Parts: sequence; structure tokens; C-alpha cells
Amino acid sequence: RNPHRFSVVHFGLAGLLSSTMAREAAGNLLPPSNVEPNAEGEDLAVPLPREWDLEALREMQVTLYSGKISPPCCKIRFLLEFYQVPHTLVDGKKPGSTYQKIPVLDIGDRQINDSFIIVKSLAPILQGRPLTLDELEIERQVTFGLMVAAEKQTASSIQELCSCGALLGGCMGCLLRSSSCALSCVAPRKIGAGKDLRSMQEYGDMLREHIGAGSFMGGGDKPSVLDVSVFGVLEPFNRAGCSCIDDLLGDSGNALRSWHNRMRAATAEVNIFGS
Repeated sequence: RNPHRFSVVHFGLAGLLSSTMAREAAGNLLPPSNVEPNAEGEDLAVPLPREWDLEALREMQVTLYSGKISPPCCKIRFLLEFYQVPHTLVDGKKPGSTYQKIPVLDIGDRQINDSFIIVKSLAPILQGRPLTLDELEIERQVTFGLMVAAEKQTASSIQELCSCGALLGGCMGCLLRSSSCALSCVAPRKIGAGKDLRSMQEYGDMLREHIGAGSFMGGGDKPSVLDVSVFGVLEPFNRAGCSCIDDLLGDSGNALRSWHNRMRAATAEVNIFGS
């Protein structure tokens, strides 16, 4: 008689049972499906349940409506990949939704719009605590300021628009490259119109001040949700070789550049653009 047989069977059944219970628990935690999705910049009318944690989220049906090189979409994809949350990726807007922007994140029957609200809502689940007030302000400035300023600067360069088209790939990438000359004349005037945008150097100073003498923006010895969010926003510009990245990060001895290098090492396994 095999003396280990019982333990093997026991742990096999225990693993199956715990997995089943986790899925059932995740289903029981799902809020009612009649909750109206939020408008852009608007907090969730019904917050996500406090009982949700990363383990439960990994058992739920998560769908992200996204665009390959859209900075706010890259931010959310990077978060889901970094925290190893299984999800279905859909290219484009959510069909049938009155909210016609991206990203949109569906968790079960809940729809969350606006990348700022998505990050704010997911933070307690992903890292076990909400964003602090200071972190929320940095996330707000990055989403509605830095990101827009980076898009505006990139859109003014034919070469950088062509690089973005190459990163995008496919028919849409070809279209972006072929129209880059016309876009560089028109888009910069439209992007961020009416917004009081700072220079990339000023946004860099803001981030450097927040990091201080620390290694990461969350204050710990490993990346926080804010670190991953900011890095994810910068990734499409970085991969396309856009000049805004160097303007933001500064020279090789700069604290923000050092943070970016640490984040690159910490997220080496994450590739939101595929091969």
C-alpha cells in the first residue's frame, strides 16, 4: 500500500475544492448588475465591494476594451498584466455602451469607465490599500496633464507619429504613418486645447518631488499601483522612441531616470505589445 496515496488524494481534492470555493466566492461577491456605469471623471455610484481582493479578482470575468497604443489603455493593460489578472482584451470601444471612449473595464456585470477611475477603484484590490491623497493627485496630474502634454508633443513630430504607426502595426498603423504629415499640422492644435498644460520638464519635477529619496512612488521597496500606472502611461511613448520621454526623465544621473530603470527591471516580464 502506498503510504503517500492519502496525502496525494487529500491535497488534490483540497486544491479542487479551494478553487471551486474561490470561484463561488467571487461570484457571490459580484454586485447587482443594475448599477449604472460612471461618467468620465465621475466616481462609481456604488463602490466595488470591500471584500474583493486580488485572489477574488483573478477568479472573475474581466474584460478590457482597449486600444493598442492608447496611453490610458496601456496603463490599464500594464496594471492587469503586472498583477497577473486574467482578462479578455477587446480592441476598440464597448459595443452597445453609451460611453464611447476607451478604456472601459468590465468586472462581471460592472462597467468602469475612465482610466483614472479604473486605477482609483482597482488600487485597494491590487495592492491591499487605496491610493493616498498625494498618490491620487499624482495619478490625476499624470492622466489629465502629463499624458496629454506627451501626446501633444508627439503629435507635432512626423517622425514620432511614424514610429507610433510602426508600434501600432496593421492597417491602422499604415494609415497613421501615411497621414503623419497632415496630422502633425492639425493634431497639436486640437490636443489639450483649453487645458493649462505644463512642460514635460515641469511634470518631471513633480514626479521627482514625489519620489524624493525613495525607490518607488508608493514609498516601499517594490512597485505600487501608482508606479505601475505611471510607467504604463509612459510605455507607448518610450517604445516609440518619443522625445517627450527624455524631456521628462532627464539625464542618466536623474532620480526619475533611475526610477524608470528600476521599473523597467521590475516589470521585465510584462509585455503589453506582444512580440
